[in-house]
Amino acid sequence: MFSATKGFRFTGAAGLIVILLAILLSFFYPAGAGNIPQEFSASIIALEFSSSFSDASLLFDDNTALIQRFHTGHQLDMLFLVAYSAFLAFANLSGWYAQRRTLSLIGIIAAGIAASADCAENLQLMQITDALLGSASAPDFWLMRLYVSTKFLMISISMLCLIPLLWNQGFLGKTFCAATLLLAPATLMTLSGYFLFSSAMTLMTIVAWLCLLLWVLKVRNGLPGSLDEAQDSH
Repeated sequence: MFSATKGFRFTGAAGLIVILLAILLSFFYPAGAGNIPQEFSASIIALEFSSSFSDASLLFDDNTALIQRFHTGHQLDMLFLVAYSAFLAFANLSGWYAQRRTLSLIGIIAAGIAASADCAENLQLMQITDALLGSASAPDFWLMRLYVSTKFLMISISMLCLIPLLWNQGFLGKTFCAATLLLAPATLMTLSGYFLFSSAMTLMTIVAWLCLLLWVLKVRNGLPGSLDEAQDSH
């Protein structure tokens, strides 16, 4: 039978995979690679928010090796999106079993939508790199922006749904909540075209995910006072 405790363990396992894949992806998405626009601090974020093929082409500056490197990164990102969506979904599922809040179910759905949008976005990104290599036509950039916006918005919503679970959970819980509450406006500003906020969006996501991972590893044997524990005691 599934329980909050099992959910925390699954969340922790998924979170560790997220960390490993993120480290691996950093070799394929070097932060300072290419001609990054001034408002961005990461090349992959700049590519995701490219509004035209000329913008994407300028970013790579005809560097074939870098284009191929990013293309491999897009393929690896298919695994990353499964890992982080499972991380958020299991965290919210654990929250459901611990507190029975409807927000937890919304968080699970949001994580699934984020993964679906990210998958569609990756297909668009691979089409861009193929086009830059001369083996495909450029995608519709408005469509890619839709997928990118949906992904980041749903990630933020899924994390916001975890706040009731972590609000009173000590330093890690409070830090997660603070980072997530800061993430929401940073995400909205970035998606509105104020790309200077993209660095804050990325940083708050990293801080919140690390706190969530450390917290679920801490409570992997059970969350005191949860409905799950109360049921186990009867």
